[in-house]
Amino acid sequence: MIKTQMNRRTRQWAMSLLVVLGLSVQPSAVAAQSGECVFPLTVVLSEQVAAQLSVANQTQLESKVRQIVTHSGMTGGQRYSNFFIMANLTEDSKNLTAGLRPLVTVILDLELSVGNSVTGDRYAATAIRLSGAGPNERRAYTAAISGINSAQPQLQQFMKQAHQKIANYYETQTSNIIRKARDFAAKQNYDEAFFLLTSVPTCVSKYPDVEQATLSIFQQYVDLDCSTKLAKARAAWAASQDREGARQAGAYLSAIHPASTCTEDAQTLIDQISQRIGEEWEWAKDLKEFGKEMSLHAVDIEKMRIEAARAIGEAWGNNQQPHTLIQNQSMEAAKGGQQQMAPVQQQPVQQQPLPDAGQ
Repeated sequence: MIKTQMNRRTRQWAMSLLVVLGLSVQPSAVAAQSGECVFPLTVVLSEQVAAQLSVANQTQLESKVRQIVTHSGMTGGQRYSNFFIMANLTEDSKNLTAGLRPLVTVILDLELSVGNSVTGDRYAATAIRLSGAGPNERRAYTAAISGINSAQPQLQQFMKQAHQKIANYYETQTSNIIRKARDFAAKQNYDEAFFLLTSVPTCVSKYPDVEQATLSIFQQYVDLDCSTKLAKARAAWAASQDREGARQAGAYLSAIHPASTCTEDAQTLIDQISQRIGEEWEWAKDLKEFGKEMSLHAVDIEKMRIEAARAIGEAWGNNQQPHTLIQNQSMEAAKGGQQQMAPVQQQPVQQQPLPDAGQ
């Protein structure tokens, strides 16, 4: 019975580890494609759009903006990234033709801006005119938004300019990003540190420095997590040195990351528990076998650690809430060059530790 329970807990730990290592996470949007950097953009609608458009038209507009981003070779599916593309829609005119079949005609101005979510810098801006007609205002807006052509040269030139500005940002700011990530790590804000580091594309010239910083901070992360779980395991065993105490301690010990530096201390506690409980406590044997299995199948340990850090960073980013509360600025101001915009708001979320087995 005890052995069956511990085998089950070991399997749960294995599944948790695979998730943390990113092996069941979708590939990152930040990747090299055709020799060029692919950058993720968060699609954000302005406060004006959120207030005036129906939910259906908002969804339609967001989908069209994503098509523009995708057509340019970037990705627009991230809930939160370092960069955003904001869409604003203003009504230039609206006419109603009365009769048995009323017809509403609208002329709209679509304004698009790409900016930095953190600094608020505007990298590119453009505007196109849309028109549509329908039996009511919503249908007229639907027709107008449907007319957005992602392959339009003006839009592609706009996205090309944004791409160049973002690429330049990473080439010039990578050292600062690493420094800021280390500052976050020093404050034990590992989720945000990983988000910053793993958002840097592999095609950036200083990416090897980013990779080394990620591995270093990931080691700090798992070491701290190991110390926490080991302390809980020791407390559980000290409080009740019987099968129940062994069960509780084993739940914490089985969740310790094998890359952490306190695994020898954990093994010492395992040996103590094994000597007291006897052969009925099989956790140490199961974990040893699992460790062997991992060593046989892990082709690239460093890559797995990078992917683990990426999964943690992406989870942090996906829990941020980019809002539509970005103050609109005139497109004329944007034409003067790089402008300041209000950064996308962030909602802090609690950092998630590595999972405890059996919880």
